[in-house]
This record gives sequence, structure tokens and C-alpha cells, in this order.
Amino acid sequence: MSLIRSELRSSKVAMSHVFANVTLRRIFYAFAGSLIGDGVFALSAVVFVYRSGGPTAVGEVAVARYVAIALVAPFTSTFADEYNRKLVMVVSDVVRLALVVVAASLVGFHVSKWYVYLLIVLVGMAGTAFRPAQASILPMLARSDDEVAGANVVSSTIESVGFFAGPALAGFLLAFTNVSTAFAFDAATFVWSALLVLSVHPPASDEHDEGYAAPNAQHSEAAAIHAESFLTRAIHGFRIIRADRNILTLVVLYVLQCIVAGASAVFTVAIALRLLHIGSSGLGLMESLLGIGGLVGGVVALMLMERAHLATDFALGVIVWAAPLLIIAVAPNLAAALVSMWLIGLANSVVDVNAITVLQHIVPNERLGRVLGALEASEVAGMALGSLAMTVLIHWTGLRDGLALIGIVITAAVLPGLPTMRRIDRDYFANGVVHRPASSSGPRHLHHLRWRHTR
Repeated sequence: MSLIRSELRSSKVAMSHVFANVTLRRIFYAFAGSLIGDGVFALSAVVFVYRSGGPTAVGEVAVARYVAIALVAPFTSTFADEYNRKLVMVVSDVVRLALVVVAASLVGFHVSKWYVYLLIVLVGMAGTAFRPAQASILPMLARSDDEVAGANVVSSTIESVGFFAGPALAGFLLAFTNVSTAFAFDAATFVWSALLVLSVHPPASDEHDEGYAAPNAQHSEAAAIHAESFLTRAIHGFRIIRADRNILTLVVLYVLQCIVAGASAVFTVAIALRLLHIGSSGLGLMESLLGIGGLVGGVVALMLMERAHLATDFALGVIVWAAPLLIIAVAPNLAAALVSMWLIGLANSVVDVNAITVLQHIVPNERLGRVLGALEASEVAGMALGSLAMTVLIHWTGLRDGLALIGIVITAAVLPGLPTMRRIDRDYFANGVVHRPASSSGPRHLHHLRWRHTR
């Protein structure tokens, strides 16, 4: 217990150091507002689509949105490497602001539902530029490697809060107002986000300025990439991933987790309404446990940083994503379902934090934006595949057998990647020391990863 209390104190100190960084704090406030707004918009959009077109329309719009995001993300992610990352985030906010305002107006004036469906898809596409730019800018704004890892933990924690805060707020708004008002609230969060990002100023040192304002401008390799066609640059992230076995293995494991995440959109509802018959309130409880598990997972991720086994813990987190499905398949009761949802939420934070932190250390910074864009496209494709696979399995084998099959297959698929993850830990995080890529344009050269060494 004393060891746990010590680690929790270290984690609290580490996160306090992250929020003591004014620029990081503003980015996180912007991120939080944007995420909560996204949650409000997502649930409100589902309600609108369901009311106007029924469950079939909900599925069709969801698939269209997934496909559109997967197709556009490799292109929009290049903006983080081609332009000022702060500018990319602001433009993404402003474009989504305009689209959501138009959507709110169309809903309010009862214009054809098809235009609203199109805007829902476009809002998702416009958002693909924001996350790679945000993840890429964090190393530029952090003052140490500890703050980079801590910033990723904070990002994951904010995502966990937004996961249940946004839909909960949407439910409140829809109970007392209407879809147009909920859309308008989302628009206001984009104004909040854009203003906060605009208030962020680059660090004083020249080295920080170079990476912050023009990540590619100082590198001959980046200049050569810039001279290539836009299509070539857009697929460059996939080329980087394919050319490096370490990165490729990590991305494959991440996509396996996304397959389970996509399947969860189907099996969570099926478990609550078909298997356990606990109704919509029980479904809400299960969704809440995911968010609560995510909050706990953020603390666990901080504690695991002390081990300096980031890549291995990431792979184990993917297994924890899949294995709980076996619990539900074997013991189909409410307690098993709630425990499983909590474990999945916990694993989600560990997977997200460690995946981004590892990529930030093994991918040269001038290439990071396009790699994150390729990762995002792969993530969405994996989620679409998981949703489709779970739907087919429920139809062919039944829910419990489908859960067991997904859990076993994903767990077995992760195991061959463990040796590569251990090699990454040995090469980049051995003894708590970070070894950066030789060509990285990262702004810092501080090497201690261990949390107890934060300033």
C-alpha cells in the first residue's frame, strides 16, 4: 500500500507539473471543450438521424462517416507537418464551427434531412486535422520528456471525461431543448477551443520555435517530401509505418484494439438489451463504467511509467481490451458485464497513452504528423471492421459465441507482437532513458523518463 501511495503521489506531482506549463494547460482546456462539444454533437446527431430515418439510417450514416474519415485522414494529417500546427488546429475548429452552425440552422428550419446527414459526415472529416496537430505540438510545448508522457496521460484522461460528460450533457440539452440547440452548444465549444489555441505562444528558445512553427522548414529531407505531389505526401505516413518494423508492429496492435472498440459499439447495446435485458438505464451504466475505467486507467498509466516498459504495457493493454469479452461470454450477468466494461475503459487509457508516447519517441518529429494521420485512418478502418464483424458474428453464431471468438482471436493475434514491443523498450526506454531518433527535430534533449525525476 505504501508503494501505491508513493506512486500516486508521484503521479499527482507529474500531472501538476504538466498543468503548471501555461501553454500545455491552454491546449488541454481547448481540447476538453472541443471533446465535450463533440460528445454533444455525436449523440444529438444520432438522435436526429434516428428520428428522421430510423435505425437503418443511423447505421448508414455511421458507416459513411467512418469511411470518409478513413479516406481523408492521411491527407489532412499532412497539414501538421506542412504548416504551423497551431494554425491547423484553429482552422479545423473554425471549419467545424461553420459546418455545425449550418447544420443547426437546417435542423431548425426543417430543411431536407439529407443535407444534415452530409454535414454530419463533413464535421467528422474536418476534425481529422485537429488531433494529429495537437499530438504533434505537445512535444514542442513540453519542457521535458516527463511532461511529454504526462501530457499524453492528461489527454487520455480528458478523453475519458469527455466520453461520458459530452453524451450526458447532450441528454440534458435534448431533454429540455432540441437538436438545434445542442448543435449550437457544440458550435460554442469550437469558439472556445479556437480562442484558447490562438492564445498559445511558442517557447522562447529557437530550437522550440523551429519545431513549433515550421516542423519541416529546417530539414532537407522534409523539403524533398514537400516537393512531392500531395497524394504522395498523404500516403507517406503509411510508407514510414511499413518501412519500420517497430512502428508497423505497434500500429498493427493498435488496429487490433480498434477492432474491439468498433465491435463494442455493437456488443455493448446487444449485451444490455438482448443478453441481460437491463434496458437503457443499464446501458447507460455500462457506458459510464467505460469512462470511469478510463479515468482510473490514466492514473495506472502514470504509475506504469516508472517501469519504463511503455511498448510492452501497451501490448498488454490491447490484450486487456479483448480478454474481458470472455468473462461476459462465460458469465452472462450484470456484475461480469460491469467489471468487463471497467477493465476495457482502464485498458483504453493505457493503450492510448503508451501508443502515442512511444510513437513520439521512435518517429522523427518532422514525420510525426503524417504517421499519426495514417494511424488515425487505420484506427477508423479497424473500428468499421470491428462493427461489421460483430454484427455478422451475432447473426451467425449468437452474441456469447461472437464475444468469445473476438476475445480469443484478438488476444492470440497480439502475442506474436510482444517480442517486438520488448525490443522497443530495450532500445528506446532501457533503464528509464529515452533514446531519440537521430533525425528527430524534437525540441528537447532531456533524457530521463522516470516520473520521480520531474522538476
